[in-house]
Amino acid sequence: MLQHNFVQRFGLFCVLPAFLLPGGCQTTATAWTKKISLHKTTLPTECSGWEKMLIKSRTRYDLARYDPQLLMNIDAHNLRGRNLGCWK
Repeated sequence: MLQHNFVQRFGLFCVLPAFLLPGGCQTTATAWTKKISLHKTTLPTECSGWEKMLIKSRTRYDLARYDPQLLMNIDAHNLRGRNLGCWK
């Protein structure tokens, strides 16, 4: 009984990959794969290392109340980056 069960499982183990291999090895390009291309966006050199500073509304409220100069500097930073074309 044990030998018969082993032979059944081993036989299935050997035959199953034979059915799966032919379909898995074929790689043919379709029409749409040839049309995909990646366009790299070129940014001005002034933008290297710059990121937009995002502020939550609660933080903006606290900065306006306790440190308005810092809030103006952050807004100026974001405006300069937008004017240079680093982000929208």
